[in-house]
Parts: sequence; structure tokens; C-alpha cells
Amino acid sequence: MQDVARFAVSLEDGRTAAAIRVGASISPGAALAALELPAYSGVIAMHGGASLDDALTAHIAHYLAAGLASLAEHYRWLVADGGTNAGTFAAMGEARRRVGGTWPLVGVCPYDSVTYAGGPAPAEDRYPLEPNHSHFIFVDGGGFGVESELLVGLADAAPSGVALIINGGEIVAREAQIHALHGKPLIVVRGSGRSADELADPSSEMSRLMLPTARFEVVDLDDPASLASALTRFLVP
Repeated sequence: MQDVARFAVSLEDGRTAAAIRVGASISPGAALAALELPAYSGVIAMHGGASLDDALTAHIAHYLAAGLASLAEHYRWLVADGGTNAGTFAAMGEARRRVGGTWPLVGVCPYDSVTYAGGPAPAEDRYPLEPNHSHFIFVDGGGFGVESELLVGLADAAPSGVALIINGGEIVAREAQIHALHGKPLIVVRGSGRSADELADPSSEMSRLMLPTARFEVVDLDDPASLASALTRFLVP
């Protein structure tokens, strides 16, 4: 059995979050078990971009607060994302804060690319953690992308799981393809830019490269109700 280091990380305003540090080969189920999470009924693995301007980040935060956060609280969904205080991950943390959420929000990050108080020192190639996350999984073995298999696999760790694609670049496009290979449904947010918009366009090369059997639903960034409807359809029995 792979060794797992358990500890707490210090966040803003004196808050702490439970964390584990693992190797990239750990199974998603073992990683979640090591976190000793409260019960959850479904998993949303969100894949998104970190390099967004402030206006788009704020728009996505509003969208997630209106279309996802209250449902996650009601149904006790676990949400996993990239965990750093940037772009879509910052928007997810802000959405959780706005609704006073207590649902588990798990950041899955490469250990070599993050910084936090009492941990790795700030550096140009290290990014701070988003402070509204409840848990973190730090993955050893390299920079961004080393965590992809684990983050994708978390959607398989509950009877119902779904991938949520918002913006994103090459890594997100690759993660979406892995979800399709696993047979998991994807929700793609049109209007959020980059990989998400390419996937939402059936004439794009990225969309054509997806498996013909891939299950994905396109929702619109200006319509939070469409996100809420898709999440409910995929995650509520």
C-alpha cells in the first residue's frame, strides 16, 4: 500500500484544510479514503483554466454560485478541481463561500507547483492555494499534468460522477478525452473560452477527436439554470 502523508495546511484568515501528499500512482479511492471525508452522494471533477482575466473569473464565480453551489450543498456532492487560487479554481472557491457551503471541495495539485504557509516557499513557478477549499491532495512527481489521472479518476469514485469543463488549455482537453475513455459524462460550458468552446463546437477538430460514444452536454455560461439541470440529471438518481 502506498504511503500517504497526512497534515493540515494553513490558509487565509487562520483557516486550515486537511491535506494528503501522495504519489501519482495512488488509486482515487485510496486517496479519498485517506482524506477521511464526510459522506457524499456524487462527484463533480471540474477541469478548467487558471489564466483568466478578472472579469471572466467573476462571471464564472457567479455562474457556479447560481448553478452548482447550492445543489452541491443540498445533495452533498464532492467537487474536485485544481485547487490553486487562480481562474476557474478561484471561482469555484468563491462560489462555495458565497452560499456558505460545507460540501467537500478538494483541490488536486502537483506538490511541485504550489506554495502555502509552512510548506514550500513562494517562487515564480509555485502558486498559492485557494482559501475556500476544504481539502487538498498534493501529488508528487512533476508539474501541472501529473495530477490529471487522479483528478479524472475521482469521478469514478462514487456511483455517480461527472466531468465539468470550463475554459482550459491542452491539459484540460486531454483530461476530457480521458473522461470519455472512462465512459463518464461531460458537461461543457460554452462561452467560457478555449477548450470548452472548442468541445462545444461540433465542427472543431477537438470535438471531432472525441470518441463517437462520448456523452457530453453543452450548457451556456450565461444560463446557470442549464448547468443546474445537467448536474441534476447526471447526479441525482
